[in-house]
Amino acid sequence: MADAVERDEPVLERWWQTFVTTGGMPDELQHVQGRLIRAVHRGELPSGDVHIKTMSFPRAKDRLRYAFRALPAVHEADLLHAVRRAGLPCPEVVAVRTKRRFGLPHRCMLVLRTLPLTSEPEDPLQRVDDEIDMAMALLAVGIHHRDLHRENFVRTATGELCVLDLQSASVIGAGRARSFTVRLGTATRLLRDRDDGERERALIRMRATGLLANDSEVASVVSRTAQQEERFWEGRIRRCLTNSTEFERRVHPSGIEYRARGVLPEGRWWQGPGNLKDAWIGQRRRYMTGGPLPVFAAFFQKWWWLGGGGSLYVPLTCADDRIEVEVRTAASAVSGQTSERS
Repeated sequence: MADAVERDEPVLERWWQTFVTTGGMPDELQHVQGRLIRAVHRGELPSGDVHIKTMSFPRAKDRLRYAFRALPAVHEADLLHAVRRAGLPCPEVVAVRTKRRFGLPHRCMLVLRTLPLTSEPEDPLQRVDDEIDMAMALLAVGIHHRDLHRENFVRTATGELCVLDLQSASVIGAGRARSFTVRLGTATRLLRDRDDGERERALIRMRATGLLANDSEVASVVSRTAQQEERFWEGRIRRCLTNSTEFERRVHPSGIEYRARGVLPEGRWWQGPGNLKDAWIGQRRRYMTGGPLPVFAAFFQKWWWLGGGGSLYVPLTCADDRIEVEVRTAASAVSGQTSERS
């Protein structure tokens, strides 16, 4: 094993240099997940299978955020070491690499030993109990994990429930971890994105373990969960107005262009009647809630001092009357949401 670990080093260095130079990983690695600034790949070292988490810093706000703090790979590695020292199951850190340019973050890479996952079916309600127990175990040793959604727990072939993705976690001490704010924040995150049966089971387990102390705290967590779920979905919908994994925001001398990432299909800019910005947001809302595929590939908003106004990028074969119908239908998804809240 020691010999295999020694032979890991040149492979790791080759991966790292490729990432530093190109911003991508070698073709031999399997792409698992990709976002605007983060990506996950899977590969094989002489010592065994690994997952590779990489992060670039293309946006100024990301470079500034980490200008005077540990880069994400270093921070997560430190937290994983802390979890393992506490005797709790999590991935093993194989390697950490970071690079700054002109004092600002440029690249970082975290390599983790791949966990052997079970292929056996699980009882979903027992899984709820185990996830809450793991969250309580983390708090007991003073570790606050702020992103405890279900995908950040995995069951290994040995039956252990492991915790993942500790980039947003921190060591706060056992005393502070028992505070009202931390307990309710943890409970709220654990309750999100569950069906009614799982939610009822989770609340029972939270009372049994002491994560929630009384009925008042239960009611508060239920209310907070509903509010957070609404904000989360609203944020996902409004990614069409930001630089994100799926969309680009381009500033031009005459205004701002919002567009789906990639090459635009054959089409034309259309400046017909209706609230075109609401149509752009509304079609995203419809799609996110199970509606049809988007019709408009981009939206352009002129600067107000140039007269304002906007235009939508529409399919070349789409007639004006059909576009007007699409604009009205999509915009109504925004106006209807506004009416529900008023």
